[in-house]
Amino acid sequence: MSYRQTFEGSDRPSCLSRLDGRTKLSILFLYAIMMVLVDNGRTLFILFTVTLILHFLAKTPLYKWKILAVFILLGLWGSISSQALFFAQNPRTPLLMLISPGFPVLGPLTKGLYIYKEGIIYGAIQGMRTVSMISLGLLVCWTSDPRSLLKALTSWHLSPQASFMLITAIRFFPILASEAGEVMTALQLRSGTVKGRHQVLRHIPYMVKPLLARCLRRAGTLSLSVTSRGLFLAKGKKGTPWRAGEKWACALCLLFTLFCGVSKILYALSLKGFYFGLFRVIYDWTKLYL
Repeated sequence: MSYRQTFEGSDRPSCLSRLDGRTKLSILFLYAIMMVLVDNGRTLFILFTVTLILHFLAKTPLYKWKILAVFILLGLWGSISSQALFFAQNPRTPLLMLISPGFPVLGPLTKGLYIYKEGIIYGAIQGMRTVSMISLGLLVCWTSDPRSLLKALTSWHLSPQASFMLITAIRFFPILASEAGEVMTALQLRSGTVKGRHQVLRHIPYMVKPLLARCLRRAGTLSLSVTSRGLFLAKGKKGTPWRAGEKWACALCLLFTLFCGVSKILYALSLKGFYFGLFRVIYDWTKLYL
């Protein structure tokens, strides 16, 4: 399996791959807003589970599940470990002391290094936000043709230059991975010893220059291709109409997101003293689920 196929879309037909590009981008945008609004750990876990269910529906291949698992583990581990060690809010409960305040050199500098209970919880919540967005973002990339996403952006009256720039930036991730894999293979083959062929890390400093040169060459070729075809001069053609069912589904998701946003604002105002008995149900719902 090549590096490029790892990040490109799959050819497997599924219910999600047949969705309009505008639907996918709308859901991704609204989901990102929900990740900002929601602070409840259980709700974040439910939203994350929904993205995994969508991966099952999209028939994501096994090797891509492995990539997703790596991103999830790295995201959660990085967030939890950093917050557990450097959580600065009060109150905080130390669970384990790694470096005592009396330890030579490091003790006076750090004033003691501890693992905090509240830091683990806070890091898990922040990590759940991160991995949820990574999961849904990869799902959109793996089930979408870049041309459908480009048509979706231009149909929203976004300039062709800006649309092409955004889609090309997304498209360059698998290309960059493919180029890096080819450069790494070439460096390993040119190594004079068997040991050097298996030491991947020693070749990384030598990858930057050839990888940068290949990316610049590819960008120049793409620029000439786009200019010669008159992509930015051509008049926009009327694309495929947005199906009514998908449009209504996006509208319902938008209304629900707006409701969650208004609920958070009302709840924040109630904590500042602006309490209205009429909105008591909204206050309770926000406290429990948001």
